[in-house]
Amino acid sequence: MAVFRINIKRLLKDKFNLFLMIVLPSVAVALSTFFTTSVVETTYKIGVIIDKDKSNTAELVEQQLRKCFDVKIFDPQKSIASQMVQSGVDCVVVLNNKAVDDIINEKSKNIKIYTFGKSETHIVLKEYLNSIFKVLISQNNINSTRFLESSKYIFEHSPLVLSKQLKHESKAISVSFASGFFVMSLFWLALNASNIILKDYQERVIMRILCSPVSKQSYILQSILSIFAVIFLQLLFFIVLCKYFFSFSFGVNFLSVLLVLSICGFMFVSFAVMFISIVNDIKKLAALNSMVVTIMCMVGGCYWPLHIMPKFMQKLALVFPTTYATNLTKNMLTGKPLESMLIDILIVLAFCVLFILVGINQLSKNVISKM
Repeated sequence: MAVFRINIKRLLKDKFNLFLMIVLPSVAVALSTFFTTSVVETTYKIGVIIDKDKSNTAELVEQQLRKCFDVKIFDPQKSIASQMVQSGVDCVVVLNNKAVDDIINEKSKNIKIYTFGKSETHIVLKEYLNSIFKVLISQNNINSTRFLESSKYIFEHSPLVLSKQLKHESKAISVSFASGFFVMSLFWLALNASNIILKDYQERVIMRILCSPVSKQSYILQSILSIFAVIFLQLLFFIVLCKYFFSFSFGVNFLSVLLVLSICGFMFVSFAVMFISIVNDIKKLAALNSMVVTIMCMVGGCYWPLHIMPKFMQKLALVFPTTYATNLTKNMLTGKPLESMLIDILIVLAFCVLFILVGINQLSKNVISKM
């Protein structure tokens, strides 16, 4: 295991890079997760534009919003943008009589919402409004003359459930950003660490190694294990930090969290080995690394939730490994049961097998055989 030990020393010898690659991402995500899951939930502020002579239906929708939001009534005659800035509100929803009636009667599909970009408040508000209007529309289809009475009964017996669901969704959105950042840091670390193989090729180190009793297969295997060891160190540091410094409960045992995240880490190592074996040029690799990470993390849901993307993008995300790594990391951080992640785990394992087989084959053919 001489190659393994030497590679570990090479990867960890630069203390500043060690801090940037392992310590900083772990601390940032641990702190983000801790504050997301520990602080007392604050009520979202939203603005509402509603008619002075509001209908019973519009009034009912407003009442439901007040259960979970800090509602500010906006003047439709004044600038909406200026009122948003002055009141510190991220989103404003139009609940005038016509807009509400059009939704109830299914003449329109969407209620109008003004927002400064698609903020977290916008996402939560949209989901909550959808749940309200689904109840109203369903009751209107059953009995259009008495749908308000049946809707009120449903709302009166479900406000706590809706409120808890809203808080859970808002937490999940924040945690998804933290998990996306952590997945991106793992990806970066795997790609950067795999450069040692191409450096060995460029500096003719592989030729000297293969003249020793070390075989080609042994060199590749030890190189992959050394890269994974660095990834594992980041994972271990992150989990220990969350568990013992921030007293964070994952909902599953320590070893299960470490195992699942290690599978994700090994998938990125496998992808990195496959990628360098195809590119086969350290100068091109430096330019392509950032492009590959940005695209795969963007489509894979690391930067924003998948459900806010267009439908075709959501389908495209299913072929990217970052999608499943982000899902698993988020589910671990939110304490989901391990049984609910089995499909994602199997898909990640399949990616591991595919990438490692292609990577070893291409590395042997495109790099080492050219020595």
